[in-house]
Amino acid sequence: MAKNNKNNNGVIELWGHEFKKAGEGLDRGQVESFVEELMKKHEALLKRTEHLASLTNLAEKTIVEADTVAKQVRSEAEEKARAEAKAILSEAEEKAQKLAQGKRAEALAKVDQEVKAIKAKAQQEAEKMLEEKTKEIQPELRKSVKRLYGELLSQLESLKQQVVALEKELDQKLAHPPEKTSAELEETSQADEETGQADNEFLELFQSASEADEDQPEWELEILPPIDLTQILDIINYLDDLPEVRQTELIPHMERPKITVFLNKPISMIDILRELPQIAHVTEDTTGRNGSDVKPRKAKIELSRRAASKPSN
Repeated sequence: MAKNNKNNNGVIELWGHEFKKAGEGLDRGQVESFVEELMKKHEALLKRTEHLASLTNLAEKTIVEADTVAKQVRSEAEEKARAEAKAILSEAEEKAQKLAQGKRAEALAKVDQEVKAIKAKAQQEAEKMLEEKTKEIQPELRKSVKRLYGELLSQLESLKQQVVALEKELDQKLAHPPEKTSAELEETSQADEETGQADNEFLELFQSASEADEDQPEWELEILPPIDLTQILDIINYLDDLPEVRQTELIPHMERPKITVFLNKPISMIDILRELPQIAHVTEDTTGRNGSDVKPRKAKIELSRRAASKPSN
């Protein structure tokens, strides 16, 4: 609730800012419009910041997972080579024991050479397997992380510029409030009587916003592997720009990230997603649903291998 403090120096304090009095007070309608505009801009910046934090977390998890996979592949290859060598050595020893005493030394020498050759071959295959797995993982991972960091830096720079512009705009409006006409001065006599009502309206506005944040999302979009962080960010930005969408949130699961969508009013989500170039295939998951009113509705998304530019609204 906004606090209005008056003094005898011709100044009114609202929301921690001082406004010069013009006549008997400020125009209520102009102040409300000014505050609502600042609130909308502030909420938009918070939403962008949350998306960037979620994507940063997902990128960090992806890097850790790639390193774990590489170590696991190396360990499995070494274990396989040891097991094969052990099995071959055991078989060779059995054959050697069945040979005549006169051929024993010759047989053992031959078996030893075979074991060494097989061990060397197994080691080469293990190294080759590890190298192939590493080549498969690293280029895609480096490319995705590089694109993600570039996108994050761009978004952060844009946010900084928006914050600076917003602060300048706020300082200018607070430093130079609009002057009232004679007709407006006559209407200000009712401002003091309506102050209590205005405070209640602002309280209801904040309560409504808090209750809206606690609502369940209308849609839950699951991204199937392989994932592409840049494409996921494009999809989120596109949905956020739709007038029917109140907000989106990214849940950064490692293998299958999810996008939750909160709506202002119903939309044909599946049809909209099918039009996006970042999406190759989308299907609605109706498992366990008893009716169309059950929230959230769920869909599974397969990303395109190559994404074109995002369509405009």
